[in-house]
Amino acid sequence: MRSMRVVLEPAPGARIVADHLPGDAPALVFLHGLVSVRRGEKSTALFDLAARTGRAAWRFDFRGHGESSGVLHDTTLTELIADARSVLEASGPAFLVGSSLGGLVAAWTAARHPEFVRGLVLLAPALRFLPRLIARSRADGTIVLDHGVGELRFSERVRADLERHDETEMAAAIRPPVFVAHGALDDTVPVDASRDFLARVPHARKLLWVVPDGDHRLNRPITAILRRAARFHGF
Repeated sequence: MRSMRVVLEPAPGARIVADHLPGDAPALVFLHGLVSVRRGEKSTALFDLAARTGRAAWRFDFRGHGESSGVLHDTTLTELIADARSVLEASGPAFLVGSSLGGLVAAWTAARHPEFVRGLVLLAPALRFLPRLIARSRADGTIVLDHGVGELRFSERVRADLERHDETEMAAAIRPPVFVAHGALDDTVPVDASRDFLARVPHARKLLWVVPDGDHRLNRPITAILRRAARFHGF
């Protein structure tokens, strides 16, 4: 069965573009990383898994990315969480599969909206990213970050929003089971960030797989990662 293009409105004047693969609930929902888009190797592998097992799947462009509305430099973490919530309102309770920044947003979504999240699959989640950004604040409140695509500049409203988010409190509020895959060779987010995060998650069912030879992107081992995640969560 082919996926369908769906347009959602997480807020007045905002537009989220998504792909929906019909199937059984609970769905698998993919959340992409910073300056990425919904369609890539990892989301394609997830959709392939969903198609083989008859499960529904969703992937979407965050605001400021891809076909969705907004601009990256002025999109807040609160708005990214609202985007995920908007998709979950359409999909129903689901397993969230988040990569890098999408993993961080997935974790925050589980903490804020536990009724929508059956389980988490976090791929090199961008933990400790918020304090890293805040530390780069300039005198005018803007943030400048060197990224793979070049220099990114974030507005003062993005910085002010980041300061309202505490990752320690977020981890302690997560209730569903959590599977984390983190590359042993990740030079963007240290593996210890995932270890510290899981230590604070109260759920007894939690697992970290440190992927041998895995980098931050985790594209090459994604099939093996999803296979392990499916066994862990039972989807």
